[in-house]
Amino acid sequence: MPIHTHTKKHRIWPVLVLAAFATQACRQEPEENTATAAAPAAEPVAEVERSYAWFLEGATPAGHTKIHELGDGKVTSDSFIHWNNREWTVNSELQLDENGLPVSQRITGISPFQAPIDESFGLEQGEARWKTVGSEGGGTVDGRAFYLPAEAGAMESLGALVRAAAQGIDGTVRLLPAGTARAEAVHEENVTTPDGDKTLTLYAITGLGFMPQYAWMDDELRLAALDFRGYLGMVPEGWDPGVLKRLGEVQLAQSARHIEQLSSQLAHPLDQPLLIENVDVVDVESGALLADRHVLVADGVIQSVSESAIEQENALRVDGEGKTLMPGMWDMHGHFSLEDGVLNIAGGITSVRDIGNVHEQIMELTRRYDAGEVIGPNTYRSGFMDKAGPYASGSVVNDLEEALEKVDFYAANGYLQVKLYSSIEPEWVAPIAERVHEHGMRLSGHIPAYMSAEQAVRAGYDEIQHINMVFLNFIVGDTGDTRQQIRFTAYGDGAAGIDLDSAEVEDFIALLKENDVAIDPTAAIFDTMLTHRAGEPDPTFAAVIDKLPPTVSRPLYNPSMVLGDAWPESANRQSQMLKKLHDSGVQLIPGSDNFAAFTIHRELEVYVEAGIPNAEVLRIASLDSAGIVGAADRTGSIREGKDADLVLVEGNPLEDISAVRRAVLVVKGDTAFEPAALYRAVGVTPLVESVALSQ
Repeated sequence: MPIHTHTKKHRIWPVLVLAAFATQACRQEPEENTATAAAPAAEPVAEVERSYAWFLEGATPAGHTKIHELGDGKVTSDSFIHWNNREWTVNSELQLDENGLPVSQRITGISPFQAPIDESFGLEQGEARWKTVGSEGGGTVDGRAFYLPAEAGAMESLGALVRAAAQGIDGTVRLLPAGTARAEAVHEENVTTPDGDKTLTLYAITGLGFMPQYAWMDDELRLAALDFRGYLGMVPEGWDPGVLKRLGEVQLAQSARHIEQLSSQLAHPLDQPLLIENVDVVDVESGALLADRHVLVADGVIQSVSESAIEQENALRVDGEGKTLMPGMWDMHGHFSLEDGVLNIAGGITSVRDIGNVHEQIMELTRRYDAGEVIGPNTYRSGFMDKAGPYASGSVVNDLEEALEKVDFYAANGYLQVKLYSSIEPEWVAPIAERVHEHGMRLSGHIPAYMSAEQAVRAGYDEIQHINMVFLNFIVGDTGDTRQQIRFTAYGDGAAGIDLDSAEVEDFIALLKENDVAIDPTAAIFDTMLTHRAGEPDPTFAAVIDKLPPTVSRPLYNPSMVLGDAWPESANRQSQMLKKLHDSGVQLIPGSDNFAAFTIHRELEVYVEAGIPNAEVLRIASLDSAGIVGAADRTGSIREGKDADLVLVEGNPLEDISAVRRAVLVVKGDTAFEPAALYRAVGVTPLVESVALSQ
């Protein structure tokens, strides 16, 4: 199960600790399991209770977890985790048999976006049944199998999964409802604790998501620590949370080694020219389709776009007949992890702007991507800051002086933009904007609590993150505490009642246009928030849900929020607002803030469904995005002399925007990739097969 830290500073979406418990497994000799009814351990074991503390960026307290082993195969856990105004409560009771495999489990609680959690599992006489808020199923179990809950916050399942996998001779255990988990001890690290020095072992788990997941275990195969990309981490109560920084560095290095292996197998350096023949080309500058062209790439640059056949010795050739060549797409709202790189490239996303991350992590990721050490897109960085306090979301400052110093820090480290978050004091915005603009950078963000979007624009915002922030200008103005979930619930309840033709809306849009303020809507995730019902696939991923690994797709049937009566109509109003902003000349830029690549594909579809022409959507996803970061002179369109950031797709995206999902070849500079091979490497079934490169 993947962790998708959807922060608004790291993506922690409802599937946050999917990796938390989906992070382990180990190895030992096999032991047969009869998989019948619950059978407690033959010899009683003493009760054990372990307490853990959660932290943001290794400093700010973010909750607790208690795991209680009752000694008869029953294990309970209780977690309360809060970050970025989300509060996640999960209570679980798990019964294990004598082989350490689940025979029953009940999980209840409240999701980070306040939807109910209610999941159950039971195994009796070889027949298993499971049920969540959004799905249910069952089947006959023959042999050893471990039930993997859809709700990842059931933390006691973590250690149980480790120990169950440890019984397999090859370090594997079959999963219910589907799949196989494999674990490997990959590193040992000594850490200082209140009880003296201890050795922790890092386990890499495959079979749970797109990439291996990681967890730190003690010498008894008990959970010791978790680190999620330096943003959110967990250590035993009383430990110095600073240990998370070192553990995170080790995890990043281990993840890089795994992806380096993939890169050596799946990245194809273009040591000779590449010629794509008989291909239709999307000219995003004119909005036209250039039929039957021949495109030559050499040394990472587009050398020629010709109506006539090109004679080129020693060229690799691709027959583009029936296909369309378009510029590589952009994700303008990423929260990067190393693992996202493969998905982005497979999906034709050749450039990503990271909109907020842990500094050390993003600098290392950028270095590795840009050096070609691992598969990933071109990267552009935005800094991030929030004011310290109960609703803060990492990268905190305590006062305006610290905020201005942080702007200087980001400028000195090559960041192009600074993003503000919801706890920033409204009166800080103007001086921060002034300092940001002195450095030639852009200022963007959420609209701070007790500030309206209009006030933020007048104070110096160049860009607003999230379409709900636009609507909140008319729903709560400068009176709402949008640090809290009112920024979602008030949007769902109130957007339906906004008259888009009112003078208030017209004047605000004119203000955006006058100040050249861009909108990063992340519309797909809000469309899901406003329309997703239990039992239906998440609308953002409905088109690919049957292609995803089962442990990834299963939670996508559980809504993250409880819909209000007005919410479906608010979704319609959102769509109308997107069209109105675009028609008024306000720049939209596509961002994911969720799973890499798949979310951008859906974002572009949402724009088209709103009535924005396909050609203009493709320009938004390429040349316009490149312009925002100052790169339009060298990338973003298919022109001679520009960087070879290219995607060859099956079909014509000017007629069917969903063709962007069907990449058959991706070129990033001097390297070519076969999307189908990349997808298979991360457990995704490709929609189409890749084209062949021939001499």
